[in-house]
Amino acid sequence: MGVVPVLTRPGLALRSTLVAVAGIVLLTPSALRAQTPAARAVPALRPPVIDGRLTDPAWTAAPVIEGFAQREPTEGAPVSEPTQVRVVYDQTHLYIAADLRDSEPGGIRASELRRDNSLESDDTFSVLLDTFLDHRNASVFRVNPRGTRFDALIRNESRVMSTDWDEQWTAAAMLTATGWSVEIAIPFKILRFRNGPSQTWGLNFERVIKRRNELAYWSGWGRDFAFQHVSQAGQLTGLGDIRQAERLRVRPYLLAGAESLDAVPSLSGTRRITEIGIDDLKWQATSTLTADLAVNPDFAQSEVDAQQVNLTRFSLFFPEKRQFFVEGADSLRMGVGLLHFGPPPLELFYSRNIGLSSAGTPISIPVGGKLTGKASGFDIGLLSAHTSATGTQADETFAVGRVRKELLGRSYVGAIATLRHGGRLPNAVVGADARFTVWKNFNVMGLTARSEDRDKPAQWATQLGAEWRDDFIEAGANYIDIDPGFNPGIGYVRVKERLIGVRGSLKPRPGKWGVRQFELTPSSVWYDDGNGNLRSRESSLTFASAFQSGDRLEFVPSDSYERLVRPFTVGPGAVVPAGEYDWHSATMTFRSYNGRKASGSASVSSGSFYDGAKRTVTLAADLRPNKTLSFAPNYQVNDVDLSRGSLVTHVVGLRANVSFSTNLLTSVFLQYSSTGQLTATQVRLNYIFRTIDNVYLVYNETRYTDGVYSGRSNRSLVMKTTYSLQR
Repeated sequence: MGVVPVLTRPGLALRSTLVAVAGIVLLTPSALRAQTPAARAVPALRPPVIDGRLTDPAWTAAPVIEGFAQREPTEGAPVSEPTQVRVVYDQTHLYIAADLRDSEPGGIRASELRRDNSLESDDTFSVLLDTFLDHRNASVFRVNPRGTRFDALIRNESRVMSTDWDEQWTAAAMLTATGWSVEIAIPFKILRFRNGPSQTWGLNFERVIKRRNELAYWSGWGRDFAFQHVSQAGQLTGLGDIRQAERLRVRPYLLAGAESLDAVPSLSGTRRITEIGIDDLKWQATSTLTADLAVNPDFAQSEVDAQQVNLTRFSLFFPEKRQFFVEGADSLRMGVGLLHFGPPPLELFYSRNIGLSSAGTPISIPVGGKLTGKASGFDIGLLSAHTSATGTQADETFAVGRVRKELLGRSYVGAIATLRHGGRLPNAVVGADARFTVWKNFNVMGLTARSEDRDKPAQWATQLGAEWRDDFIEAGANYIDIDPGFNPGIGYVRVKERLIGVRGSLKPRPGKWGVRQFELTPSSVWYDDGNGNLRSRESSLTFASAFQSGDRLEFVPSDSYERLVRPFTVGPGAVVPAGEYDWHSATMTFRSYNGRKASGSASVSSGSFYDGAKRTVTLAADLRPNKTLSFAPNYQVNDVDLSRGSLVTHVVGLRANVSFSTNLLTSVFLQYSSTGQLTATQVRLNYIFRTIDNVYLVYNETRYTDGVYSGRSNRSLVMKTTYSLQR
């Protein structure tokens, strides 16, 4: 039997605080949002041909959408090049055309052919659609002058978009003597919206002119906001007689290959691999709810984790990359949403606990399902999955349910429950959170959660924070208290201590010296053991300059304190005795503008470290000699010298991409880690023969350079094909 904890009095003070904040928000006028522009879509008698040419009769009859204004470099100034957009539709598609004039067409940046690359090095045109008009969630469609597509989801105005959302839509672009043009066709069936005789959606456009480091929006161009701030979008009217048809889509896969496992406790030699399953069965349950089912899903095409070096006592955080778990992840997430002071301190749902061992080794998932979307005014996320038994671990069942009630413009209250049962003692967690946005720029967020394991007392995690964020001032504070025995089950905790952190930032814009913006940011974070005994402190002062050229230079002196209650092993041969330590260091970093064919960054850090010294050098580059090739090498070295030993670590990486077309892509990822004592190679060939269907050929090799498996390797070569069926 599982255990189901109940939130009781320890969360009362936090809930009282949230109620008080809600009262403040209720007094805040809803008209704080400036009057937004509106555009009208008109029916197309005949759909335009999507070829990048704006010659179809449908565009002639459509109203012209203009009025783009700069966010950068000159806030509120008209976009530097003429920009016109038109929108038409029929019963099945929304069509968008953009005429993007340019007085220097030879300077247009167009270097990327990889689908779902963020296109941050190119000129781009982006469309934002808030189909529920809830001012917080949206779909984003982006195209560069080569016709390369990028799509993503924005959840609750997060600054980080969900980029692994992949859907069937088409786009074409054309470079011309006067600039470039783009046509986009978005099927209504890939969007969620409420059925009705007419529709009004949130709408925004973004144009990036890369060589000038210029950002221009149609709506909400104020520097206090970014394109992801859905609440600043304009409106799209005129849509009528459209319907999101119920649909069913099944994406089965077939995988075949071979693997050789020589660096494992029991040698298995070379064996053939044959797998069949369903990566995703997607059913549009209602116009606002989507159900997904996976049967024996395979993630062979997922990129391997980047090697990291950890010289601290805190846990590392690795991002999720498996598409089934990434898509819709924000509907399930509950964690600390502001002022992390490093990696996320707490996530109540961390999907890497499902189907991956602590070492990152895959564990079979016979079946998994989820339901995400909106119902009765609530944002809903449900997930359940079962993992198979391995040689060292029994089979397990995982479940998570998350609800959010959106209210008061950009605010919400929510709850979560998670359950883990099987291979270990049953674990259950329940939690509640809320976020309130006041006066556009001020956010208050609180979270409380309770975990229970069988035969153990309940343990708590609590967070309360606030921040002000605009273009000139950023300031905030965060309080997090995690009991020593708190077990998130399916979640992630960086450290089970009490954290108090404060940060402030002044960001003036001098308008001269080639500087776009200065930044002065003092920051300090304290960790104690819950009884008032300080464990760690990290204080820093950031001096930074962002230049009009797009380059950035920063200098960060810092002061650190650690109280070690037991000896701490920094790495092989380097141990710090228990005791109190105070040290100082400084870091200088330069980042060049990514709009150039060659860009990169360099960082040098030096200073004392515990009872010794540490020097760190980090180098990274991004080289794009042409539209077909790109290279991204990186290197980091840490030189640690302590009273009881020394340590030198090296991490080397190289990402290389060869893009023969937007549908035929090759990538290589090479890594070496001295602390991991390994080299890792991944080579992926991806042929996109239909919008969401692929043929992958993937080679992986991990070779150990030292230790018990020195000179031995694990290798695999697989081919995977997906083919979607739908109605």
